[in-house]
Amino acid sequence: MVSAEEKEMADIPHKNKPAALITAVTFQAGVNPPGGVWQDSDNGHTAGRAIYASQKESFYVFLIFNTLALSSSILVIVSLTYRFPFHFELWVSTVSMVITYGSAIFAITPNESIKFRHILIAAAGPFSVRFIVEVFKWCKGQISNSNVEPQLPSNVEEKREVANSSPSKKREWFWFRSFQYDKNRDTPSDARNGLLIVVALITAVTFQARVNPPGGVWQDNENGHMAGRAIYASHKQSFYVFLISNTLALSSAILVIISLTYRFPFHFENWVATISMIITYGSAIFAITPNESVKFLYILSAAGVPFLIRLVVEVFTRFKCKPSNNSSIN
Repeated sequence: MVSAEEKEMADIPHKNKPAALITAVTFQAGVNPPGGVWQDSDNGHTAGRAIYASQKESFYVFLIFNTLALSSSILVIVSLTYRFPFHFELWVSTVSMVITYGSAIFAITPNESIKFRHILIAAAGPFSVRFIVEVFKWCKGQISNSNVEPQLPSNVEEKREVANSSPSKKREWFWFRSFQYDKNRDTPSDARNGLLIVVALITAVTFQARVNPPGGVWQDNENGHMAGRAIYASHKQSFYVFLISNTLALSSAILVIISLTYRFPFHFENWVATISMIITYGSAIFAITPNESVKFLYILSAAGVPFLIRLVVEVFTRFKCKPSNNSSIN
């Protein structure tokens, strides 16, 4: 018989779907806000800023609750995929996407219309609340356990059970540990499905954010800018952060997709589609980025970092396992 807890753990890939979908739509809403952006700098507004920001209170509500939804869904994704295969790449991709989101908010929001610390508080809110709730539960459990008189084990088997169970009880308040990958419980298919749902949506939204950058593009060749170039590129440092973090998120997600679909049916076509999408992404960067605003070497380095780290980790793991195998044979 399968217990209720095991059934709940088996449904983790399906629980990822709502969180991944919410992450995708809220990220997209932050990068390309409702109402669009101004295309010129006349009549007191600035090109590239959100038109919606002229309604200050409503724009506040939109940004704070959109950020709250994004942060909550990311908390769910990070918790449900803890210790899963390629969880490091997933965390890198998620963190990079959060940085991209923050950079996009900075690009489209007039400085005088909102205080960014409110957005930061909204982003940290779900993590802080979850942490406080789990600490409270842990403290409550400790108090209840202290009121119960301990029963000494009567035989050797019970002593072993107590010894094996005590370390896990000390760490119960880390809520995400209960969802971590377990080879004895989770099948590779379950882990693969859960991860593919998340990374596929991350790939989609980060690709779209680069093709249609926050703030839009210039529509004319006046005042020293060129038509078709990103308006956001006028903020050189912020644009650097946006490009590098978005590229890092996309590259990490693509690495997971390629790894999880290796030797699958139609994996060759999948690789062709993925590589073609990367080339399209690079072409889009070249099209909308002024040559003097960014060094493409940095973007290329950001794209190669996840693959390089994974290669180094795998090589280190292989060499680390060899001496242990030789010693066991001897």
